[in-house]
Amino acid sequence: MPAEQIQGKSPVLLLTASQIDEVLADVEIQMLPFAAEYLLGLCAWRENVLPIIDLVSFFGMIPTQKKEDARYVVVRTVDKNKKDVRMILRCVLKVSDHIISGESPTDCKAVLPKQAGLQAGFAPIFVRGLFQREKELFILPDIAAILHSNST
Repeated sequence: MPAEQIQGKSPVLLLTASQIDEVLADVEIQMLPFAAEYLLGLCAWRENVLPIIDLVSFFGMIPTQKKEDARYVVVRTVDKNKKDVRMILRCVLKVSDHIISGESPTDCKAVLPKQAGLQAGFAPIFVRGLFQREKELFILPDIAAILHSNST
């Protein structure tokens, strides 16, 4: 993630390969007036209109990169509504231009947000897991919860 280190660890966004639909070098962003700072706007993708979310801002971290150094990732998640019907939700995440593909490290340990040094306002409901090793803090976001937070 393009954010400053947290307790000497680089924050790393962790996504599964099945969540990623496409990596985009650039997107045309339609700004939304009065939107939260982390909601960058909307974009068109394959005849769909998707929200663009900056997770660094969403999680209250300090950004370290310029807009021109960003990539955008179209991600999907499966969500169940109250009637237990499965729906596919999509959004675009602003990410670092440094994207690594591969298996997640096995030498990580699960940690709580407070142990990881995340700020007091950090809401664990938006994270499916936090894992750390010597120099990285891996953040597995709950995309469905993040998208639902914008729909209220």
